[in-house]
Amino acid sequence: MSFDRGPSQGWGTSGYDPAAEAPTAAEQPALPPGFDAQEFLKGAKIMYTRMQASWDKRDLDDIRQFTSPEVFEEIRRQAQADPTPGKTELLLVNPRILEVRETDGQTIASVLYDVMMRENREEMTKQVRELWHFSRPTNTPDAFWALEGIQQVEG
Repeated sequence: MSFDRGPSQGWGTSGYDPAAEAPTAAEQPALPPGFDAQEFLKGAKIMYTRMQASWDKRDLDDIRQFTSPEVFEEIRRQAQADPTPGKTELLLVNPRILEVRETDGQTIASVLYDVMMRENREEMTKQVRELWHFSRPTNTPDAFWALEGIQQVEG
């Protein structure tokens, strides 16, 4: 799958159409000039869903398209340790920008995901909280966001 360039704030062919959803009001941190937080959050939500669907299928080729080499290698190792595809039901995916900063020619966006999911039909719904870090070159606003890291958040 190739990434299309368009108005989707650098999310490629994530399936996100910026005109498809109305913006939501959310408390936002200080953002760099020209950073569209509402559009970014919509794309970030789609990317979480895409990552989960690709992981469930163990579609490493898709995951490689939007992750840094380091993140991809970790996911590849986890897929080798657990090669069985799954079926995760995402009931709620709520992303929130915690920080956007520019450093060393990169724009780094940290997103807290608050997710309600069920990993199999027999399991109760559970809450998962993760902090994802995305980056792209600051001087290339049409570059795609790359997933640079995932941290589990307790509580």
